[in-house]
Amino acid sequence: MVEWANLGTFNAEAGVSIARHFSIHAGFRYNPWTFRAGNPDDRFVDPNGDSEKQFENRKQSYNLNLRFWPWYVYDGWWIYAKGQYTEYNRGGLVNHWAEEGDAFGGGLGFGYTYMLHKHWNLEFGAGVWAGKTKYTKYRCTNCGVKEDEGEKFFILPDDVMISIVFVF
Repeated sequence: MVEWANLGTFNAEAGVSIARHFSIHAGFRYNPWTFRAGNPDDRFVDPNGDSEKQFENRKQSYNLNLRFWPWYVYDGWWIYAKGQYTEYNRGGLVNHWAEEGDAFGGGLGFGYTYMLHKHWNLEFGAGVWAGKTKYTKYRCTNCGVKEDEGEKFFILPDDVMISIVFVF
């Protein structure tokens, strides 16, 4: 997946064919990075007070999905349904606030797999996931001042992918 473009998020997925038209896949994403702009001694004043300028989209995410292949497994078009859990901490990219929490839900998506060689495929796909998140929102990325907490429903784009796949 192109998840690495999301501030260096590592990702991997393993799948296995369970029938002519079905495969099951388990995946994870992990991003441990916090980025700080400039020298750590550089400070700026945001509307909520002093804070070191930093941004992050840290997460660990786990999913399990079932793909349906109308033709054959690992060749051509496919659609999927999945369950996903994500623990996250993000903030500082657009606004100075930060949010951390746990999100869980389900998703739907589609894609296409192009066979390059007997053991190599190229996959393209996209999907959405929806669910519930239990969150805590902070005034800035490193001040620890709580602004809000609660639960909310979400619908988000997910799994925008361009993948190189090795087939055993």
